[in-house]
Amino acid sequence: MTHLLLEHNNALVNPAPDTPVFTLDRARPGATAADVPRFADPIWNLAALAHGEATTTLSIVWENFAVPLRSGFMRAGWALLNLPTPQPLMADSRAATRERPAAVTLTRVIRTWSYFARWLGSRSVRSLDEVTRDLMVEYATERGGLGACRTVIVHELFSITRLWAFAPFLLPEDRIPMPPWEDAEVGGTGAYADGLRQWQRRGENATAPIHPSVMSPLLVWALRTVTDFAPDILSARAEMRRLLDNAPSRAEPGGRDKVRAYFRRLEETGEPVPAFNSPRIKTLRQGHQQRTGSPPPPLPSHNQFIAGLLGVSVGQVNQLVSSCLRDSDRLATGDGAPLATEINGHLDGRSWRGVIDFEEVQDLAEHLMTAALIVIAYLSGIRPREVLQLQRGCCTSEHRSDGTVRHRITGRHFKTVTDSRGNHVPQGALRTHPWTVIAPVQQAVTVLEALTDGRLLFPRSLSKCHKPRTYLGSALTPALAIARIRRFSAWSNELARYHGRDHEAIPDDPEGAVTLRRFRRTIAWFIVRRPSGRIALGIQYGHLSASLADGYGGRSTTDMLQLLDLEQALATAETLAAAAERLTAGEGVSGPAVGRYLTAASEFQTTYAGGFLSKRQHKALIANPRLQVFDHPESFLTCNYDPHAALCNPARGKADATTQRTPSRNRCHSTCPNISRTDTHMDLAAKEIEQISAEISDGLLPHPIRRRLQQRQQVLDALIEAHRSSRTTTGEGTHV
Repeated sequence: MTHLLLEHNNALVNPAPDTPVFTLDRARPGATAADVPRFADPIWNLAALAHGEATTTLSIVWENFAVPLRSGFMRAGWALLNLPTPQPLMADSRAATRERPAAVTLTRVIRTWSYFARWLGSRSVRSLDEVTRDLMVEYATERGGLGACRTVIVHELFSITRLWAFAPFLLPEDRIPMPPWEDAEVGGTGAYADGLRQWQRRGENATAPIHPSVMSPLLVWALRTVTDFAPDILSARAEMRRLLDNAPSRAEPGGRDKVRAYFRRLEETGEPVPAFNSPRIKTLRQGHQQRTGSPPPPLPSHNQFIAGLLGVSVGQVNQLVSSCLRDSDRLATGDGAPLATEINGHLDGRSWRGVIDFEEVQDLAEHLMTAALIVIAYLSGIRPREVLQLQRGCCTSEHRSDGTVRHRITGRHFKTVTDSRGNHVPQGALRTHPWTVIAPVQQAVTVLEALTDGRLLFPRSLSKCHKPRTYLGSALTPALAIARIRRFSAWSNELARYHGRDHEAIPDDPEGAVTLRRFRRTIAWFIVRRPSGRIALGIQYGHLSASLADGYGGRSTTDMLQLLDLEQALATAETLAAAAERLTAGEGVSGPAVGRYLTAASEFQTTYAGGFLSKRQHKALIANPRLQVFDHPESFLTCNYDPHAALCNPARGKADATTQRTPSRNRCHSTCPNISRTDTHMDLAAKEIEQISAEISDGLLPHPIRRRLQQRQQVLDALIEAHRSSRTTTGEGTHV
């Protein structure tokens, strides 16, 4: 209601020190007045404004602002949080600006203001009304020269535009003039306008796919953990919880006698006393041994474990354990506190590990949750925010009369969920069309339902370091998910070394941390870039036929199809860009489609080369029949795909020939009129000939295999000779 009073009273923003930064009615359910910061607070925590369960801390630290400018930016920040977005921004077609921006957008904008404030402070600017257009030009030019991508610079400039847009509601000393990039008469000062036209060019295509050498072993270990290791981990966790529940909080009558009898039994049998061997203690002991060169001291007894075994309080064990160990020279602590559960999971015919220690259970539970997260996120294509907020009972199964089973996941989605006024709805909405998933995803959900107790499948509480925060959601955050995946990879690599499976070790990704967002991009990359991608999709994701890829996720209108089209456009663009570059360098081409190959490379270079392709250009690229060029290095050719002539297309020559939009690599025919071959392909063929010659010359091959290799060599020799005899270049091919 505060902004209404401001509008009606025609007042300017100048909050009192104890004014709430936002009203409690806008906070997430369960938040209290104590969770709402006050205007004078040095840190504004806005996490309570985010209504999702996968909420992280969203803080504005005003100490990052230069002192002379801090008050002005704080008042502008309060206006940004409480006043509706001014109409000039709402009407701006360059940015999808909401009347009520999301909390994460608000914090990002004000964080960007802090960069501007520090820069102004270095120029001795003491109030916002001292900012001039020349200063803003200098700032934009300097930021643009730092080497950051254009999208980042555009975000920063648009954040300053927001500051200017609120000027009518701010005190005179808090107002800045119109930024030069907003002046239509100036034309956006050239580079700035060009940058702002890129405002909506961020998204999935800016996300790097996970490297195949990383994704493959990561998925292998995740599936292995969910399917083979999960029963042992769940059994160990149930035993740990039983022991914890079995230890009363208060001393029980006869408890001391039970403890004494237990230690006498250990003394008689020679069994070690259960020891507390946490990861931290292991690290300290290793450090002690490295520093001193002497064996580390004995481990302390695990009194909590002993109390659970005996059904006595921890205090009763504490009272007697020291004296029992001191009075007996036959008692000593062991290497840990192993649980009495069997290990049934196997790897390469042997148990995947030995006993599970009491102190390992929580770490193993976290790894199991992370494995399930990887399986669900990667094999379903569900957006990260939706995955993290999946709830118990989200997966249902339909057993059909033909014997097939369909598994479906229903959850809340958040992107593009708006109210009647176009504002983003922070709590999202229940998805009307569920995701169709395969059996491993359903199994991962089942494991999570056995692992967790609450309604969420990925609760933050399943952690050793969990600290309840009323202003935060209860689900894992994307940042925590990244940390969990990093720890899971390290744990998997330990298992790989233990089992001598170094070939399944998970390397570091060259593009940085493995994030949930990158899983969706990797799906599209795999389908489009790998040989027989649609066939691979059917194998990897359990679809019965490749045509089901066009309804991936069970929703024919899903944006996953848009992502696949985008990845196909990127792959085509890379193929044509490389072709144009090699042709310019003098590479030769042969084959029945040589003319179309040269024309496609030339058209692409003229139309698209040297720029960043927009979404509209991506669509135009994949819709242009002249530019459908697909490199197939395994067959030493490029397919200049024409569905009406393609021998791999069963519908060629028919009215519905264009329904197959891409070539079928597994049905490629050497006499197809769509084929062209380049010098690069022939270099690959020559390398294979060298390999074949080396195998034949060693004299160790059986005659049938040697004969088969000789036939293969003859085919490749003929291919190279045919290419050389009909080879043409761009200079010769311009009139083709």
